[in-house]
Amino acid sequence: MKPNILKRVWKEVEEANADFFNLRTVISPDPKDDATRFYFMMLPNDGAMAHLTLVGTFYIRDDYPEAPPIVQLYTPTQRYNVDVYRNYLHGKTGSTMCFDILRSQAQGGSWKPMYTLSSLFASLMSAIVSFYVTQQGGGEKAEYVSMELLSRVKQDAKRTFKEWKSHLPAIPRIPLVQATSIPAKNLFAPQEIRAGYPERLKSEPIYLQTGTDDVHSFAVDLSRLNSAIVFSVILSNSPTDILGKKTDTILVRNGVTATAARKLANKTTQWFYHGKPMNDGDMRLHVTIGRDQMTFAYYEDGRLYVHGDCPVSRLSVEHIGDVKGMPFYVHIYTKDKTGRCSGAEAITIDILDIEGKGYIHESVGEDERNDFGFELIQPSDVTEVGEENPEPAAHEEWDDELAQEFAGLRWSS
Repeated sequence: MKPNILKRVWKEVEEANADFFNLRTVISPDPKDDATRFYFMMLPNDGAMAHLTLVGTFYIRDDYPEAPPIVQLYTPTQRYNVDVYRNYLHGKTGSTMCFDILRSQAQGGSWKPMYTLSSLFASLMSAIVSFYVTQQGGGEKAEYVSMELLSRVKQDAKRTFKEWKSHLPAIPRIPLVQATSIPAKNLFAPQEIRAGYPERLKSEPIYLQTGTDDVHSFAVDLSRLNSAIVFSVILSNSPTDILGKKTDTILVRNGVTATAARKLANKTTQWFYHGKPMNDGDMRLHVTIGRDQMTFAYYEDGRLYVHGDCPVSRLSVEHIGDVKGMPFYVHIYTKDKTGRCSGAEAITIDILDIEGKGYIHESVGEDERNDFGFELIQPSDVTEVGEENPEPAAHEEWDDELAQEFAGLRWSS
């Protein structure tokens, strides 16, 4: 590698590592002193792979930066475009992922010589956590997360990291955004509910875009959730339509696998991954609606952090249309898919006393997501916590029936 290119590459490595708050990526040199080879770790913040450690390597080509690096992800993701060329693993002939940024413009791709390693990994991270995958023939395909798939992804990530950890530096502490406490009214009285009985719990009507400090919230203990329990929270302008079947329905939702959606009036539902799965362990979740946002927050080490680092959705006119004076309802949807016999112990979810508090994302004047599809986090907003790789559960079925019903179809895993 030419000295000037080597100097540029090392500068870009340092810049990428310095921006771990946003890129969630760490790059390290090859321990065997191959100057063209680097290892990397990526820690996504949304979807099935949230807070898992994905590992891989990349090679700098002789004609860099005219051509992009060859990038090989060792961790299987069960996502087609990410895993499609795994036959290239452990060689220098090609990348394992199929994305335009991994091909130069001369080869029909989108890589430009002005791009950097930070540009590359921001784009790859966005693709990995995106709900929709761009197809070579045009259009996009939705990739739903099944319970079986969720378990497989966790197992593969843990196994692959163990296999390659000797080549990698210490895992950085995950940056999390601390939630801000504000006064709030209770949406649901404290109670114990049985999963699936009833399937739906509906709040009294609330109003958005009021221009006041009215905030509504509720909290749930999800520590008993297992692979067969469906759990979703839906904010809808309809007291009955939680699927968006009616053209004038407006809704925002998030489910147990962190599969979220937003639907505007006379529009189709837009899907995205948001935050980490909600059945990963001892999760207590706060859902807060007000100040023009719908935000989930969860406890970690005695503190409350913003689930997904930003609101599930803003609720301003710009984001959901003008809904002033329109009643909205919060629905808790649950279902037990275990097929329990009579007399079997039911799975219960505790609705907790919020003690007059809700929890929001404080930076209300900022756009949450940049062009790469995830929030740019300011270091001052971040608290760091230790990395976790929880033991996977034995998932068998779809986690969230509503996801397929919204879309009107089911996908095999």
